[in-house]
Amino acid sequence: MGGKRVALKRLCIAALLLISIAGCQTLRSWDDDCPGVYSGVRYFSSQRDSLPWDGKVFFTLDLPLTVVADTLLLPFSAWVDPVKPASGWVPGCRWLD
Repeated sequence: MGGKRVALKRLCIAALLLISIAGCQTLRSWDDDCPGVYSGVRYFSSQRDSLPWDGKVFFTLDLPLTVVADTLLLPFSAWVDPVKPASGWVPGCRWLD
């Protein structure tokens, strides 16, 4: 009985860790100074081709959570107009050009 509790506890910790990084493409796009409407999904699509297969798997698993995060931020992101940095856009912000 104790082994099942430990396994359940580890499973819950793993689930919480996965949830804590959910929607990370949205956070990454905002961190790279390219916010906007559905910026996480756009960031995902501009990065997808340059990733190895395991990166594509992670991105694909993260995509539904990125869509949720982008949708929750939609009222705010509709009012944000990204300003191009002097050094230019990072590769994930190609969709802004």
